[in-house]
Amino acid sequence: MKKERTHKLSCERARAFSIERALAKLGHFPARTTEKEAWYLSPFRPEAQVSFKVSKRLNRWYDHGAGIGGNVIDLVVRIKECPVGEALDFLKDLPSSFSFQQQLFKKPENTDCIKIINVQTLHHFGAIDYLASRGIRLGTARKFCREVTYTFRGRHYFAIGLQNISEGWELRNKSIKNSSSPKDVTHIKNGHSKLIVTEGMFDLLSIMEIGGKLDLDMTSWY
Repeated sequence: MKKERTHKLSCERARAFSIERALAKLGHFPARTTEKEAWYLSPFRPEAQVSFKVSKRLNRWYDHGAGIGGNVIDLVVRIKECPVGEALDFLKDLPSSFSFQQQLFKKPENTDCIKIINVQTLHHFGAIDYLASRGIRLGTARKFCREVTYTFRGRHYFAIGLQNISEGWELRNKSIKNSSSPKDVTHIKNGHSKLIVTEGMFDLLSIMEIGGKLDLDMTSWY
């Protein structure tokens, strides 16, 4: 009996954990966000338009495409296809949602600067779909770009990233055009004296998509 009571209390605490943070830990980041809600591509299936909403005030999610919703435990169970006990183990290291009073007295951080969280091979469906909409094949983009997760003004985002020679990033997704410091050019060296100069990431990718293997050095200027 004592064991059942402990499990119940764990579930009650876990329901207060942030859905946005749980989604970030699972590799899902919002396509757009406001003060009251965040919108995602559904974590349950491939889709081209966002249909998955998280209410920040209620800390609840709803998938408009499937007509289902719930709390953070329901979400983890469905995404990971696991029992409740395993979902609780997954959530135990996440911080709880913050109350308004906690936010009011929390010392503000410098959130106007982009902070790079993770860099990996392009694989997110949203990034692949955006590349396709711009006429760029995944194989072409993967030669030069990476999938970058970052924070900006307290929110998490993902983007297609192209790193410059000073290790800053140009960041693009369907909704956002951004960049991290320091700003600089991206120079792709192929060992040739001829040079192509492009204005940005997608100009470079478009030339490579159309021209194939060019025996030229290329510089993207931002």
